[in-house]
Amino acid sequence: MLPSSVAEVGRGYAGLVEENVIEGLSLVDRALRRGYRSPEAWRDSVQSIGDRLLTLQVLIAALADAYLNDVLDVQGEDPSAEALVDPAAFADLADGGGSWLQTLVYAPNSIRAPGADWRTQFDFIAKSIVKGGLNDTGRSSVQTGMQARPATRWYVRMLVGKSCARCAILAGRKYRSTVPFRRHKRCDCKHIPAAEAVDDWTVDANQYFDSLSADEQVKAFGKAAAEAIRLGADPAQVVNAESGVYVARAYGQEVLATSTGTTVRGTAGKLLADEGTEKRPGSRYRYATTPRLMPDEIFLRAEQLGWDREEVLRQLRRFAYVL
Repeated sequence: MLPSSVAEVGRGYAGLVEENVIEGLSLVDRALRRGYRSPEAWRDSVQSIGDRLLTLQVLIAALADAYLNDVLDVQGEDPSAEALVDPAAFADLADGGGSWLQTLVYAPNSIRAPGADWRTQFDFIAKSIVKGGLNDTGRSSVQTGMQARPATRWYVRMLVGKSCARCAILAGRKYRSTVPFRRHKRCDCKHIPAAEAVDDWTVDANQYFDSLSADEQVKAFGKAAAEAIRLGADPAQVVNAESGVYVARAYGQEVLATSTGTTVRGTAGKLLADEGTEKRPGSRYRYATTPRLMPDEIFLRAEQLGWDREEVLRQLRRFAYVL
């Protein structure tokens, strides 16, 4: 876990960024009230708030140097910088390049067809662009400032508030300062710049899961994944499995399976190796031939076949969700 002094500085910085994000979202509300029913009306609405949105980006970028100085200081490291962040350089930048405001102007193009929920979709997309853009400005400016400070060789990921499953299993991991920050839309996780001798600041995903209410667990991890974790499944195994999902033919029907961890070196592959392995074209590893079922499929089969809790646990263990 993060040392309390480091976490306090990180939370303080996150709070300052969030103040600007909240203002940005309120500006979107104002723009939506002015007009969103036609591309022209929306363009004019964005223009009315554009200058202030760009100012918010600059204000967030301006927080980077002070934050880096503070977070290194509480670690007992030299915060001296060979260069300073230029806040103005981050105005109108969007993740992946291009104009941030232009992306906002074209937000209506992301909606496939108008309908009863068109206003709700518009609201979500426009606010996602603004929230993501402002948080990205914070992350980009901090990572830029890290490069100018010899003491920052690494960073770790800090969760902010209630986070998604993917962020929860990445929290506290150590990355080189030049490695891009992995984030999703609306992600609000933050960098914690760290020195070479950083301790283990990894977040215990099980503890994080247990800190959530039942509804929050389902919202963050999904219904089936949350149930699997309550039965003892490793959150990292459950979440990582989702990255390799495919439809397989097994047990006389189509099932949701995952390729993640199914080489003979993988966590699940080692357990399934006795059921058969195969060499796949272009790969130097052997894979388990038995499809690794997703937790959703295990629970579905439990319902269909009347499995009791012991059998469900046996299947979760067989596919390496419970160790």
